[in-house]
Amino acid sequence: MNKSRLTARIASSTLVAAMVFSPVLSDGAFAKVDSNEVKQSDSVSSSSNNVLNSGDRSEAVTALQTELESLGYYTYNVDGIFGQITEDAVEDFQEEKGLTVDGIAGPEVMGALSANDNSEATEPTSDEAPTESVSESDVVSTAKSLIGTPYVWGGTTPDGFDSSGFIQYVFNEAGVDISRTERDMWKYDGTEVESPAIGDVVFFEGTYDVEGASHSGIYIGDNKIIHAGSGGVEVTDLSYDFWQDHYLGVKSFK
Repeated sequence: MNKSRLTARIASSTLVAAMVFSPVLSDGAFAKVDSNEVKQSDSVSSSSNNVLNSGDRSEAVTALQTELESLGYYTYNVDGIFGQITEDAVEDFQEEKGLTVDGIAGPEVMGALSANDNSEATEPTSDEAPTESVSESDVVSTAKSLIGTPYVWGGTTPDGFDSSGFIQYVFNEAGVDISRTERDMWKYDGTEVESPAIGDVVFFEGTYDVEGASHSGIYIGDNKIIHAGSGGVEVTDLSYDFWQDHYLGVKSFK
């Protein structure tokens, strides 16, 4: 079975079991949790009522995050804490599936997650090859592992990256040799494609005063890229007006 599908099916089963059996944890157990991810709450976890929402902390939340991560909606640390990032992921899933968008993982969301797993449960036949290559897997895995690395002008190592240094480093780790600057990557490397596949590089122009490509990010699915921005290596959504206004094109380096 495809590894990502197997992970999704295991997470789905775990999610159902965890919502029924997981213990409720006290706020005191998470006194040092990052305030950007979790909204402190004096109420008990609602997982015992088969509903998960902001402030909950339990194995059921861990299973929910794992399931959403396998589908590309959740791209941060799986920590069992239902904070703003998890709520945003649930809302994205609800919107795409045509559900009520409220950020609450109730029976409607759980049913849709289960239905999604069932629709992808079939093993590939001899005529169906998995679409993700080793190179794509390595590129995305390496890129995700570097999230949070600070931005450093001229940086080319995990101590700090600029935008093109990040792209070059990730592909070098995957065994692909590419140019140092976005301008040269766009002019000389890879193959231009019409739309991005996972592991491809999306290029932008006019993000600062330089001729040609001036910024780039690695496509990870769900209309998102990982890039080295002014705040460091992070995930961003291509639907933002800024990226639409500066879009140049896509290249595959595989």
